[in-house]
Amino acid sequence: MATIKEIAKKANVSPATVSRVLNRDETMSVKPETRERILRIAAQLKYVPRRKVRLRGKTTVALVQWISSYEEVEDPYYYALRLAVENYFLKHKIDVIRYYQENMSEILENADHVDGVICLGKFSLNQAARLHKVAKALVFVDANPNDRLYNSVSSDLGQATSIAMDYLREKGHSKLAYIGGRELLGPEQEVYIDKREKTFIETVNQVDALKSSRDQVYIGDFDAQTGYDMMSKIIVLNNPPTAIICASDSIAMGALRAINEQAKDKKTFSVIGYNDITSAKFFTPPLTTMRIEQKYMGETGARLLRQIIQRGSVVPVRISIQTRLIERDSVYDIRK
Repeated sequence: MATIKEIAKKANVSPATVSRVLNRDETMSVKPETRERILRIAAQLKYVPRRKVRLRGKTTVALVQWISSYEEVEDPYYYALRLAVENYFLKHKIDVIRYYQENMSEILENADHVDGVICLGKFSLNQAARLHKVAKALVFVDANPNDRLYNSVSSDLGQATSIAMDYLREKGHSKLAYIGGRELLGPEQEVYIDKREKTFIETVNQVDALKSSRDQVYIGDFDAQTGYDMMSKIIVLNNPPTAIICASDSIAMGALRAINEQAKDKKTFSVIGYNDITSAKFFTPPLTTMRIEQKYMGETGARLLRQIIQRGSVVPVRISIQTRLIERDSVYDIRK
């Protein structure tokens, strides 16, 4: 197994720099190329961070992150979720054993050592069934593989999409587009289509005033490159949509860049995102977005698991966290 010293040697930096980059130390100033080199080498060497978070409690839980440790460094959403969960357990003196995608299989070997499992992200039905064998006290945060079987805490992305679409219609937009991504879950590569895409498609098919939006679904990855590439296709259409719903702020960032570079009139296109990441207010223009409360969602999931461990659970509990529209300058009122 690779060590921080080995990564530092190959990257030609100090071990302290490697440690702070891998642990997302936001107070550290490091050149982007240095940061990328460290992450690339860590991935090549299959570096796995220390799994154990040493606390003082007697209760032990497993925290399972659905992405890899090096992917998490680039993902503010799942990083924030994990921090919220771990900080809650730290406060309540509960031990945490941390697992990532690259060492997720090890949790089965430690089944006798944990009182509960909290899973962050999206998991296949097969993965969920295996995790349920580890501990009956099981909570999924962000997405539930099966609402009838498992406890979960998640944002109501369907309602968030409805709010976003209603907001755009109030601003005079009747031709909308959706840019999103789809995930492949588990070794079986189970295709996951989330509520944002489903709600968009259902709504444009049901609302006659939005019928011109029915062929305006663009699917790639949940990243800025997808936003840029798909928006570039939209811009050159003869009769393009006037408003674009992006499934993440990262996608929206790429879409806005394409608009700023390629559109003759930048105000021809309105853009709305999801998450409200810290940098969203610094986009050009500042991004209107649906805020997802990652910190509250993580804390609620951790609290639910603690309660189940202490009191048990008769039926699966499903908690839905509401989102909030954050209005900034990326949506234009075309009624004026």
